[in-house]
Amino acid sequence: MSTSLAQLLAGIRQVESGGRYSVVNSIGAVGAYQVMKANIPSWTKRALGYSLTWQQFRDSPAAQDKVAQVILGGYYAKYGAEGAAAMWFSGQPNPNSTSSDGGNTVRQYVNKVIGASGGGGGSSPSGAGGGGAIGGVLAPALSMDELASSYGLTSALVNSNGELKNLFKQAVAGSWTATLFTAKLKNTKWWGTQSDTVRQYITLRYTDHATWLQKGVNAQNAMNRIAVQVGLGSQINAKGGMTSLLKGAIYHSMADGWSDARIKDWFGSWTAAHGGMMQGEAGENFDKLHSFAYVNGMQYGGYYEVAAREIVAGRSTLETEEAKIRAQAAAKYSAFADQIKAGQNVMDLAAPYIKSTAQILELPDTDVDLFNSHVAKAMTANNKGQAYSLWQYETDLRSDPLWKKTKNAQDGLMGVAHQVLQNFGVST
Repeated sequence: MSTSLAQLLAGIRQVESGGRYSVVNSIGAVGAYQVMKANIPSWTKRALGYSLTWQQFRDSPAAQDKVAQVILGGYYAKYGAEGAAAMWFSGQPNPNSTSSDGGNTVRQYVNKVIGASGGGGGSSPSGAGGGGAIGGVLAPALSMDELASSYGLTSALVNSNGELKNLFKQAVAGSWTATLFTAKLKNTKWWGTQSDTVRQYITLRYTDHATWLQKGVNAQNAMNRIAVQVGLGSQINAKGGMTSLLKGAIYHSMADGWSDARIKDWFGSWTAAHGGMMQGEAGENFDKLHSFAYVNGMQYGGYYEVAAREIVAGRSTLETEEAKIRAQAAAKYSAFADQIKAGQNVMDLAAPYIKSTAQILELPDTDVDLFNSHVAKAMTANNKGQAYSLWQYETDLRSDPLWKKTKNAQDGLMGVAHQVLQNFGVST
């Protein structure tokens, strides 16, 4: 006799907590099924349609049962009772694994669960498969955006990198927990080459969900104000729903660290497509071209929309359009033409000027880019094919009126005044 899903749930409850819904153990596992705190926001969102804190989850037996039905139900439909129990314990569906948590091997844990369930073992449930039967009801399939969101990502980010895309597919196929996914993610080349802001965004998503949510609300309001300013109108509908454009802006702001100025430029580039908002592959190409142009110091009007449609139609490619942008950047920043043609982005070449500008004028790093007047002058000044001297650049920066308002400038002036007074024999 095979073990039913209801029996499996009863067995997991008994083994994990003795059926006590209010239990929270020393390593942060919560409730009757001992769900790790890090998984609660995404799993409750998936099962209930909204996220709960671990305290709310602890205090709601109904929410705990629903989450178990959805998550364990998915494992059960795919791997059978024993495989589902193994997944719950180890993150892998092999019930005969000798892996151990220090107390039980996977096999020992599975045997305890099946024994406590009163069922007969691990054959796949009758009629299970394709749809993922959960408690006799077909579970709705999650969209790519919803799945990506459960791991703190966006579908655009997942699709932007082959390594990340492959890891994401493995996570979905194996129903990895957010904790396991994050651990695997940190070992990828992608993680090692990402900016601090992206890593901080993903980490915050799972270590301090409440703060992450509040920052999201703040970013939503700020990004929507910018959308209105550039003429796109409010991106929030009467029911509180957000457009994909606003969601993208929020992500760029929180994860990529884009400044308000850059968001404004990005929003502005969409105004030409307003009313026929680009979606799918065309929208992805639109974003990629805009970002590529931005980091190479180029700004266009309706070019992005036209080029994106040409790519989707097969009349051009993303590589061809990026080559056009790179050629124009090489002409504009002629002192760096060879490096640009060799594949370096102008933003990277300008990094010393950007860093000096932020430090000397005491500005946030994210507020200084290629369109800052000082940086633009340094990058386009052609001193017989030589780059602008960094020493001269920093000297020139101190003639900016903003310099006089900085703490460094004021401290310097106080030091000079102090020395003058000492020279005149006045003690201070």
